[in-house]
Amino acid sequence: MFRPVPVPVLPPSTALADLATAGEHHAWLVGTTGVFTSRPTAPLVLRWTGETWQVEPLPELPAPASLSGVSAAAPDDVWAVGNSDGHPLLLHYDGTTWDIVPTPRITWAKAVAATRDEVHVVGTGPDTLHYDGTTWRLRTALSSARESLQTITAAGPHDLWAGGGGLAGAGPATYEYPVLAHWDGHTWTEITGPRTERGHVARLAATTPDDIWLGHVRDTDGLRVHRWDGEQWTAVPPPPDTGRLSVHGVAAGWTWGVRATHRSFETRPAFHRWTDDHWTPVALPDDLARASASHVGLATTGTTTWAYLKTAAGVHILRHTVP
Repeated sequence: MFRPVPVPVLPPSTALADLATAGEHHAWLVGTTGVFTSRPTAPLVLRWTGETWQVEPLPELPAPASLSGVSAAAPDDVWAVGNSDGHPLLLHYDGTTWDIVPTPRITWAKAVAATRDEVHVVGTGPDTLHYDGTTWRLRTALSSARESLQTITAAGPHDLWAGGGGLAGAGPATYEYPVLAHWDGHTWTEITGPRTERGHVARLAATTPDDIWLGHVRDTDGLRVHRWDGEQWTAVPPPPDTGRLSVHGVAAGWTWGVRATHRSFETRPAFHRWTDDHWTPVALPDDLARASASHVGLATTGTTTWAYLKTAAGVHILRHTVP
């Protein structure tokens, strides 16, 4: 069962975006405040101290900004990515303070993957940002300017997967198709993913080079899960659930999303864990299980899993630990 942990009071205008862990006792949650208000948007980072979550002090920015992704190579090597004034915004945490890191420009940064050796940032357009420990460079990952990446995961220091979508056709005949690319330590190569003709790759998560989880979205069908075993992709059956279940994301061995009953448009949070060969729903505290939720997400170390969601009562962060 997920159990709530203390969370600071955050503005109702808070939008949550991504969560990362580094071992069993370190985690970070990023998002944006001031969303859909007259105030400028501002980046938000929460850090787990071992006892509670606290808001991190961030550098002052001259323009409105937002955060969309976070990745932790180690407790003292954390990267958060977003955008400010039309430029990518990259923040680095060294275990004590957060600093702004200048980079080349890509159109719109969406996700980041950090290892002890390298950092990669993906976003709108075919180009990525690559840090080799010394210098930031633009790297082209996709063949078309109509293709973009929105998710990235590291299976190893020089073994990364990135996914997104491209547009084909024109006018009313325009449609979206999934794209997938792999980094081998030297170059990005577009590769064939699961047999999915339309839609886009919404989420990637890796545990090892032969255990990659992929979430694919097509139109309003919700997210479908596929798994790479080192040789081939296999479709993973969706979690069984009562009501209308909409899966929003996938991690290694987990899915998250929302469900709605046939008589209500309210969306209840839903988390499922993969055990052996099937999905098992993971219970929430009663008050949260009954609440309408948004901004649902999750990250796991395998032993400790953190989940977040937002309800009318505010932001909630929960922890699940494998016995």
